Amino acid sequence: ALPQREGTVILAFDVSNSMRAKDLEPTRLGAAKAAAVAFAERQPSSIRIGVVAFGDSAVTVLRPTNAKADVIAAVKRLGVGGGTALGQGIYMSLDAIAGKKLRIDASALERDAGSVKIGFYGSSAIVLLSDGENTSRPDPVKLAEVASTAGVPIHAIGVGTTQGTVVEINGFSVATALDEDLLKQIADVTDGTYNRAGNAKALARIYKSIELEPRKVEKPREASALFASAGGLLLTLGSGLSLVWFGRVI
Repeated sequence: ALPQREGTVILAFDVSNSMRAKDLEPTRLGAAKAAAVAFAERQPSSIRIGVVAFGDSAVTVLRPTNAKADVIAAVKRLGVGGGTALGQGIYMSLDAIAGKKLRIDASALERDAGSVKIGFYGSSAIVLLSDGENTSRPDPVKLAEVASTAGVPIHAIGVGTTQGTVVEINGFSVATALDEDLLKQIADVTDGTYNRAGNAKALARIYKSIELEPRKVEKPREASALFASAGGLLLTLGSGLSLVWFGRVI
């Protein structure tokens, strides 16, 4: 077992229908994917990255891993559909960080989200890529308070423009615009940051804010040199004893 300092980042993607909008090239989701791939490629091996996707509900697409190729492949496979459950996205991201199914009491969440305890995960962070147009429960700000209590900052990446555009959804024309206020509020609650998609320098700075946690990791080590050294030591010792006892090396 060797000591190693590690951290975990969850890339939480909004894959709702509004991410089809083309106020960013090629689409909002396309811009979010490009930002996430650029982020993943810059990470050191000490950072494990997971991928969560949320629309009407949320799912863990990839558990945290050091394999960058797997992260990039998972990001590129994402498609769009459904509404936007930001709270579900944050909840599932915390679930992926904890590495177990979290149980959060809905009534406790509504009464006092800051009192909801899920453990402490100070070596982790969530990168939330969304246009911020929340359409479902639970309240994402309440979940952000839970993340804050758990020591997990949320770095929100705004995808889209505040001017907005119109997108065709199931034959209907729907107006959609970037809700920066909500994304900023989520970031502020957790002592995270807010930036627009395309700010590569801001993305590169995110991992530097993560306090890496020392862990012991099982890794194979080359041990033949140790056996060779031990054999040489025994040979030298045997030769010395032979000289003492017999006056020559036998």
